[in-house]
Amino acid sequence: MAVDEQVDLDEGRKAEILALEGKMSSNNLFEFLGVPSGANAEEVRAAFREASRKFHPDKYFGKNLGSFRVKLDKIFRRLVEANQTLTDPTKRDAYLAANPFVRAAARATTASTPAYVPKTEAEEARDLERRERLARHPYLARTTKVQEYLTKAREQAGKQEYSLAVNHLNNALQIDPQHAEARAMMIEVRKGAELVRSESSFQHALEALDRGDENLALQALRTAVNANPLNFLAAHKASIILGRRGELREAASFAQKAVEAAPRNVELRMNCARLLQDAGMKALARKHLEEATRLDPDHPEVKKHGKKRWPF
Repeated sequence: MAVDEQVDLDEGRKAEILALEGKMSSNNLFEFLGVPSGANAEEVRAAFREASRKFHPDKYFGKNLGSFRVKLDKIFRRLVEANQTLTDPTKRDAYLAANPFVRAAARATTASTPAYVPKTEAEEARDLERRERLARHPYLARTTKVQEYLTKAREQAGKQEYSLAVNHLNNALQIDPQHAEARAMMIEVRKGAELVRSESSFQHALEALDRGDENLALQALRTAVNANPLNFLAAHKASIILGRRGELREAASFAQKAVEAAPRNVELRMNCARLLQDAGMKALARKHLEEATRLDPDHPEVKKHGKKRWPF
């Protein structure tokens, strides 16, 4: 267990790190910072300063931390994110809007909390100087820049402008190649980009067919299926064109891809069975016919072609 790991940390600090790590999955940034839900910006900053004194990775430079090094790094990233989110009015409003349960708790707390007494000019000046000093810290500067890129990537992905989102994520990963959130977001953004590319290529194929350009249509359909193997409409359309041209092996391959993407579609099963039969792959053809019959024995295509074409 991590608590028994021999590292250069006292038992109390190890327990604190493990306890805070346990809160990483919570969406309540107030709770993570250890302040009441709805705490104002000054209270948040004070909590962040206090937490930084305990959990800033630089505090433990040169020490043997074992698995606690990664834990501290993750904790401090989350502390920075919580501080930046809850002290910036725009980010705070967006965060509360996206987390209604936290917002409700914040409202309840704020309603019973005495009005905040503003600080003196001297106190504000000291706080400003402290924030500027922290902002110049290399670790915080990198973390802040990564969060800026992640925010931009989310905005672009929300608009389905995936190429721009990928650029922002690449910038984030150049700063921190191991950033877990950036890596996970990159996977999702690329998936979204492929889905859009597949649908766009399918539409281009349909337009090419309307113009009578079958070669261009086939090229676009192949791109659509490669980008998204679940695009069964593109795979089915490609199988029909290839079958009509006598390219039976490739036609059967696309027909099978269509079935894999939509296995309960009887029309796709029957089309696949016909193409496999014509390509000489009778055993596979029989399997698809049997499955189509199992799915819907009364389907017109099954009844029409069952006895006529499948004597085996």
